[in-house]
Amino acid sequence: MGNNMNFEKAITPFTLRDGTALEPLIVKLLKKRGLKTNEEVQRFLEPELKDLPSPFLMAEMDRAAQLVSDCILNKGSILIWGDYDVDGTTSTALLLLFFEMLNCNVDYYIPNRLTEGYGLQSEALERYTLAQENKADLLITVDNGISAHDAVIAAKKMGYSVLVTDHHTPPETRVPADAVLNPRQENCSFPGKDLAGVGVAFYLAIAVRSALQKKNFFNNNRQVPNLKQFLDLVAIGTVADMVELDSVNRILVRAGMETLSEQSNIGITTLCEQSNVDHKNIRSEDISFQLAPKINAAGRLGCANKAVALLQCKSTQDASALSTDLFQNNEERKSITLENFHNAKDEVMSGALGFANSTVVAGQYHIGVAGIVASNLVEEYEKPTIVLCEQESGILKGSARSVQGVNLYDALSECSDFLLGFGGHAMAAGMSLKIEHLQNFKELFDAAVYSQNGGEFVKTEKHFDSDSSVREIFEETTLAQLQMLEPHGIGNPQPIFRDQSVSFTEASPIGKDKSHLRLAITDGTSIIRGIAFGLGGMAGMCLGPQDKTIIYSPSPNYFRGRRSWQVRVLEISNNAE
Repeated sequence: MGNNMNFEKAITPFTLRDGTALEPLIVKLLKKRGLKTNEEVQRFLEPELKDLPSPFLMAEMDRAAQLVSDCILNKGSILIWGDYDVDGTTSTALLLLFFEMLNCNVDYYIPNRLTEGYGLQSEALERYTLAQENKADLLITVDNGISAHDAVIAAKKMGYSVLVTDHHTPPETRVPADAVLNPRQENCSFPGKDLAGVGVAFYLAIAVRSALQKKNFFNNNRQVPNLKQFLDLVAIGTVADMVELDSVNRILVRAGMETLSEQSNIGITTLCEQSNVDHKNIRSEDISFQLAPKINAAGRLGCANKAVALLQCKSTQDASALSTDLFQNNEERKSITLENFHNAKDEVMSGALGFANSTVVAGQYHIGVAGIVASNLVEEYEKPTIVLCEQESGILKGSARSVQGVNLYDALSECSDFLLGFGGHAMAAGMSLKIEHLQNFKELFDAAVYSQNGGEFVKTEKHFDSDSSVREIFEETTLAQLQMLEPHGIGNPQPIFRDQSVSFTEASPIGKDKSHLRLAITDGTSIIRGIAFGLGGMAGMCLGPQDKTIIYSPSPNYFRGRRSWQVRVLEISNNAE
């Protein structure tokens, strides 16, 4: 331990913008993230909105802003075509709130996940259009549409101008919309290639505001909207969609966390309160494990409109009712997920699949939870996994999740002859196919995975960033500076530490099935509380006389309005005698 501390003290010192010196441990963590200069460190720890790139670096943004601003100036109407996941509902809510501030006539539509499926579909658009007294002039897709060639053609035949905003991998042929916003397009010079759908929608709002300012739209009766108020939606959608937290996304999410603390969105504030989330000090894991699942639950059960209604709620009473409803939806979703996961494991364990490189299950699975079940199977078997759900007319629809080293979109591209359609990105995707093509698809997908990794999978192992005792980490200055590493996610994982001389004074199984542990760790002079999820069976071993080694991370605990730090233990082992 002494050698480690000497090494840390030898690291070149870095400071915050106000001159505060960073702790050696924090500097070590930053260097592991590839930050080498003091300027890079300050941009990372103290990101500023002024460093965001211009929206007009995004291909076709000039055209898109002109399209929308002309519609508004001509008193036209707009239809937002959203998606049912968190990224899609936050994108939809953001543009709804923005256009309403401009007194624009705006409506939205989100397909029913269970009966209509993902994205812009010509049949659903036709049904919606026929049901309206006055058709909208401009159709804007959010978080979808990049592959909807036939639906866009149909929309234009119906008389819509079409603007596609998306972030999923574009196909080789550009979708025939009037304008397409997607930072992943080959001709796009925008530096933030990993924007979520809600990030693209936010950038569209910036550009439209700019275009309207140039056309003198704003005057004494119309104030220029402050778009920072929408960054809470951007933060939630970005973290929930698990895109890489590159420099652009990091700025957006950090600013969004500040907006969350201001409690300007009644619906989000209510959801935080009912979820026991400290919105004044929100963390990325609060979004991932508390807020996002509840917002997502509505869409998984076919009623995503409830999530959009909550996100644009104006009444505390309405927000409370909607939040309670989402809680109930999430509990139902959990039950369905557990049943489907057990059924999928039974299918795998039966040995009927017979593929070495991938897992593809098909049957009476719930399409609303297919992605979660696929993620759980990936965690269980450490292979790319697809969960396919039987639909009417002999069609299978499903979701895929991947592992490090296997690009799902590329693998599915190799199988396109047997697919009715597919879309997504490297780690997550969706697809549909005819049931008679299932066996051929399974074989081709397995071969496509093998061609990428040669059958060699990167095994998931518990790693740690530093040998640091709990006592070292639980110093006030260290904990405060660790918080500045937020938000965590892909590209910036939460720091994990190892302590090789831990003594427990308490290890009590908790939870409905006693599968978790409530812990107390002593350093001889004080007690530090902890929690270990999924390690309930290790209570007896923890209280033995021998010192233990733990892999852990510090975690805030918020209970009855009081905030404290606890040790989140990920792994416990006996030290060799």
